[in-house]
Amino acid sequence: MREFASPATRAAALPRPVKVLYTAFCAFTVAGLLSCIGLYGGVVRFGARATPAELYEHLVTYYRPEAAAPAATAEASPSPISTRRLLEITHFHLFSMPLYLLVVGHLFLLTGAGARAKKGWISASVAGTAAHLLAPWCVHFWGAALAWVYPISGAALLASFAVLMGVPLYEMWSAPGRHSPPTVAAPGAALRSGEAVRRR
Repeated sequence: MREFASPATRAAALPRPVKVLYTAFCAFTVAGLLSCIGLYGGVVRFGARATPAELYEHLVTYYRPEAAAPAATAEASPSPISTRRLLEITHFHLFSMPLYLLVVGHLFLLTGAGARAKKGWISASVAGTAAHLLAPWCVHFWGAALAWVYPISGAALLASFAVLMGVPLYEMWSAPGRHSPPTVAAPGAALRSGEAVRRR
């Protein structure tokens, strides 16, 4: 936490053990996001002959099975999710996703990016995370009318998290210390230094 408390700290200037820890965290986060893509693929059932309309229908059938045709429901795989199960999944993600967002957001704040870029990307990641948490419920209650929220919010979440993790990792390991700002002495230290020079 001491690194975050100093406004002069940059990702490239972090101690090596801290860099290794943050890099490992980002690696596990990427693995988790890739597993989400795999789960999404199982829901929509990607295939060489699958049309966008079919993928869309599979998504709606999974989260809103009563809106699908009987034949489509009978062929659906995996089994459609229940309201209770969806609530349990949302409950878990409401606690876990903000923590991931907090950590990668702090990492991005340690970079040399401008204030506007930091504000923009962090805002985008917050919006993408919130939208993706709500997306299954949009499909569950409104069906095909709002099913587009799911893939769009998922893409926004992946893109924003990629930036929030990619930029700090690049600055950490590309050239250590290159992005570090110059050291500025505290006002009291500067005055004491001046007095010492005059005494000489």
